[in-house]
Amino acid sequence: MTIDVELFGQLLPGLARCQTLTLDRTATVAEVASRLGLDPVEVGLILVDGVQHEMEDVVLPDCRLCFFPLLAGG
Repeated sequence: MTIDVELFGQLLPGLARCQTLTLDRTATVAEVASRLGLDPVEVGLILVDGVQHEMEDVVLPDCRLCFFPLLAGG
């Protein structure tokens, strides 16, 4: 199965912003993050096809998975 992944903000250094991954089995968001070398502590928002998800949720085939960093403001 394939999924499209997009990274934002400080999660980008050293990684391509948009990439397509081929997975040989069903995976969780956390497993995809690990495969990309992302630190889960730095991920603040996860969207799968525009809907908010958590690290333990399963990624569906042909989805668009977006990782956003923690946000701060004042």
